[in-house]
Amino acid sequence: MKTRNHKHYPRCTVDFPLEFTPEETASLVDQINTLLKSTYLLGLSKDIEGTFQSLFDIAEEISGADCFAYIAGTQDSDEFEIVSSRHVAIASSDESIFPLPALIARQFDKAVLLDSESNPLFQSICNSWSCKSLLAFPLRNDRNFIGALVFGKERTHPFSVPQVKMLWFLSMHAENRLLQGEAVKTLSFYSFIDPLTHLHNRRYFDDQLEKEIFRSRRNGKPFSLLMLDMDGFKAYNDRFLHIAGDVVLQEYAAILREAVREVDTVARLGGDEFVVILEESQAEGARDLATRLLDRLGKHLLPGIENARTERLSASIGISTFPSDSFDKQDLVQKADRALYMAKTQGGGRVCLYHEIAELLTVKPTASDLPIHKIYEAARSVVDMDKFLEILLFTAMQGLSAGRGSIVVRDPEGNHILRTAIGFTNGEKGFTRSGPISQGTVTSWVLEHGKPLVVSNPGDMPIQKQMKKNGYQSDSFLSLPLIHEGQRIGAIHLTNRKDKKPFTQEDVTAFAPIAGEIASVLQQGLTFRETVKLFSASILHSLSNAMELRFSFLSGHSSRVADLAFRVGRRLGIGDKELNVIRTAAGLHDIGLIGIPGSLLFKKHRLSEKEMDVVRKHAFLGSKLLEGIPGMEETRRIILEHHEFFNGSGYPFGLQGEEISKGARILSVAEYYDSITSERPHRGGLRSEEAVQILRTNMGTLFESDVCSAFLEEIQTL
Repeated sequence: MKTRNHKHYPRCTVDFPLEFTPEETASLVDQINTLLKSTYLLGLSKDIEGTFQSLFDIAEEISGADCFAYIAGTQDSDEFEIVSSRHVAIASSDESIFPLPALIARQFDKAVLLDSESNPLFQSICNSWSCKSLLAFPLRNDRNFIGALVFGKERTHPFSVPQVKMLWFLSMHAENRLLQGEAVKTLSFYSFIDPLTHLHNRRYFDDQLEKEIFRSRRNGKPFSLLMLDMDGFKAYNDRFLHIAGDVVLQEYAAILREAVREVDTVARLGGDEFVVILEESQAEGARDLATRLLDRLGKHLLPGIENARTERLSASIGISTFPSDSFDKQDLVQKADRALYMAKTQGGGRVCLYHEIAELLTVKPTASDLPIHKIYEAARSVVDMDKFLEILLFTAMQGLSAGRGSIVVRDPEGNHILRTAIGFTNGEKGFTRSGPISQGTVTSWVLEHGKPLVVSNPGDMPIQKQMKKNGYQSDSFLSLPLIHEGQRIGAIHLTNRKDKKPFTQEDVTAFAPIAGEIASVLQQGLTFRETVKLFSASILHSLSNAMELRFSFLSGHSSRVADLAFRVGRRLGIGDKELNVIRTAAGLHDIGLIGIPGSLLFKKHRLSEKEMDVVRKHAFLGSKLLEGIPGMEETRRIILEHHEFFNGSGYPFGLQGEEISKGARILSVAEYYDSITSERPHRGGLRSEEAVQILRTNMGTLFESDVCSAFLEEIQTL
């Protein structure tokens, strides 16, 4: 914000000494104590904004001021910035006048009092603040002007002398806090820098990787991670000692900095290991950059080498990409490291991409390592049925917060075969091993009766003795029979809820579809990839239904939205094939909520912006669940975009107009209408006519006009 350089002002400086006499000290002791306490509180503030908001609280208490602002500036520039303020509103027409109190305080280099009542020449300045009098204190770093504190009063009488003195005292503390902030910034900068190479260090890398993952989740754009290790560095270090090794590391770091973009992050993890975060980069793009980097390194001779320096710099590089290789921070780093290891074992001086060597790696993640949104991604990487069953079991465990689970199958001879188990210790394997089905066990009861068994306190049951004998302990458990076409072929057991709550009949109802899908897979004996084609859609619908049963306030929401979206699409003349895609997407549009904490969805108060950011991830998670399923590409897109608004104010990408798929534009209206007319834990639902009025108001802004019109016409027929 720029202002004119006013050189002449009427008398406005505070011309009495800004210090306390003994008499004033005695009369103001309480206020001074308040300030002393405030000094401590200001020192505890973690950021500048928090500091000044605390300062404004104190200033209001001791002076009765009505508005406050910290205006930053410099000694020689007429540009000022309002860093923090309270009860201050500025019109664009007043922008050139508004910072004048700070400018005047800088020119006089002392406190200034601008009172419109005593001097009409200050009226325009005071009016821009909606005040009658203004008091400004210059702030300095050493002797350099860094800004001003401005206090305003709406009343016609100015600040009293004691009030001016107290506010001056407060401004000194603000000045000290700003100086402390600069010192902390400097220290913080160096705490993130590797002292040898002047690259970023591991601490900075960890922090930046978290930010990049969050950014990528919000905008849907991938990024790649390069992990680099120098070839032959240890031998070189041993031969020429650490001084020469340090020179090599510095040259290596300089080449890395030159090879990447300014937006990319380069860090030294330790020793001769480096890492690069490539923003908005697919795996192939990362490979191209890594190849060019190896070429650059090969043109540099190692310093200190004998025989005319014939040996050249070389490196091995491993690459992983978010989110295709992993959705988890630690796992992403580990996969880049595995790719690096493979590059090393192949002789060094080469690039390896994790997804190209994944099948060669013997290390396989367990189901307990897989977050809910990675279920299908992990499932597609395996071909055996047992692994698929493990993933289905894990899905059920995640949905019910179960700590342990198992799937057993009955063979024609009456034995039970343990197909998969999660969460058991070695001492409990006796309970889960395969063998004849013993009478009095949970499995035998479920298979005999063909119905679920829910036990809140197993200690009172006869089978508890058998469970303890096998070293198995349980707080409560839920067992569901696996039935296919009337045949009882096995059972699924879920035990030990992490939230310490007992299992309920509601849980049985919610997750019975999962048991049905497991039974189908087992009975038909399909290979995994065939299973994906035949059952993935039904599993997703089962999960969607289970999610709605779990979150009762969503009951029927997806089916209602699907019906509305189908009707609107038909009215718009959309073909049958596309209509079916829209209806499928509408039925699954909220499936990503299965990966959102239930505590947020059941919260009875309006969510904070930070909490809303978590909930907004459901569109992305829902799309990820469908990734790789044949024929689901357009469905995925609609689910991903169903919270985008026509004017670009939606999420997750802020798309606008025809950037949003037609199906998503239709689903957006249907979903919005049903949501606002339905009750939620934190609010009641609107009447239909109220919702219709909101849609009319937002036609052409939040919603496409022809889609919204078609919806309003269709709603009249219901």
